[in-house]
Amino acid sequence: MSKKFQLTVVRHGETNYNFQRIVQGHTDVPLNENGQMQAIKLGKCLSQEKFSHWFTSDLRRASETCRLIKSQNKFAQLNSEPEDVKCQTKFDNRIRERSFGVLEGKPSSELHEAAKHACLSLREFTAEGGETEMQIRKRAEEFYGILFTQIYDECSNSDSEFCANVFVVSHGGIINSTCLLFNSKFGCQFEENLPYYFHNCSTSCFIVNLPPSCDDGSSIQFEVDSKDLDESFTHNWLDGVTIKCTKLGYEH
Repeated sequence: MSKKFQLTVVRHGETNYNFQRIVQGHTDVPLNENGQMQAIKLGKCLSQEKFSHWFTSDLRRASETCRLIKSQNKFAQLNSEPEDVKCQTKFDNRIRERSFGVLEGKPSSELHEAAKHACLSLREFTAEGGETEMQIRKRAEEFYGILFTQIYDECSNSDSEFCANVFVVSHGGIINSTCLLFNSKFGCQFEENLPYYFHNCSTSCFIVNLPPSCDDGSSIQFEVDSKDLDESFTHNWLDGVTIKCTKLGYEH
C-alpha cells in the first residue's frame, strides 16, 4: 500500500509592519493585536485537527502564530507531555522569510521602486545585503527534503494509508518559493498563477504521496549539496514522490 501524508502550511499573522506596508524580511517583528486574533481564530478552526508534527520559522511573528494556533488545538493539549517528541514544536531558520538587506524597515514602495529601477521583478531583484531568489529556494529545498525523508522513514512502521499530518508556519515569500519547488520537482499543479499573494494566517494544504517502496522499511537519503540551485535540481529528491494541492492561500 502506498503511503501519503497531509501538509498544512500557514503564513504568520499580521504585524505592524504588515499593516504599515514596511519591508520585514529577517527583522524580528512580533504580531500585533489583530495578528494575535487571526491566529486564535485559525486555531479554533483547526482545533479538531490532529497534527503529528509541528514546525515553525524561528522569527517571532511565525512562532507566536504557531503557539496561539496550538493553544486552541485539542490534540496538542492532550499530547503536551515532554516525552511526546513528535508533537513538540520544532523551530527552523530555513523557513524564515527572505532577507531584504538594507531595505528592511523601509516602506515597501522603496523595494518596488528599487526593483523597477533595476528593470527586474521583485522575485529577480536582490537588495544590497539581501538574499537571492536562488538562496531562498535552496533553503526551502533543504527543509522540505529533510522533512520528507523523516516522514518517509517513519511511514515504514505505519499501517495507515495517511501516516502523518504535518503543520508548518512560515512566511509569504518562502511559501511562494515552496509552491514553485513543489511544481517543478513533484508535479504539483495550481489553479492560480504563481507567485501568489498569501494573506496573513491563510492556509495552504497539500497531499504528499510517497513511493510504495517505503513499505519495505528501506530508507532513501535526500541529497543536499553545496552546488548552485539549478545544478542540484537536476536530481530528484525522492523517486516517485508526487504532491497535490488541495487548498492554496485559503482564508478561514
